[in-house]
Amino acid sequence: MNPMDPTTQQTWILSLVVAFVVVIVVAVLLELIVRTARGIRALVYSIWIGGKRIAANTVTIALLRETNDLAGKILGSASEIAKASSRIRQLTGGNT
Repeated sequence: MNPMDPTTQQTWILSLVVAFVVVIVVAVLLELIVRTARGIRALVYSIWIGGKRIAANTVTIALLRETNDLAGKILGSASEIAKASSRIRQLTGGNT
């Protein structure tokens, strides 16, 4: 075996230390990215659930508007029926 000269040996050791530090920094950064992604996913899930609830409530409001429109039409028809029955009472002398 040939022993390396001290300069070459120091260069190899320095290269290995720098590579090790780079690997550690990359691992830490990747872990931070994973944690951030998990946090984002949790927030997106919360927003999704909130959006679904809002959509469900919006559908209910639309149905209530439709119900109110129909109730208004029924009230109009009932009013016409009440007027017609009042006229019938008047024509028959008020006996029912």
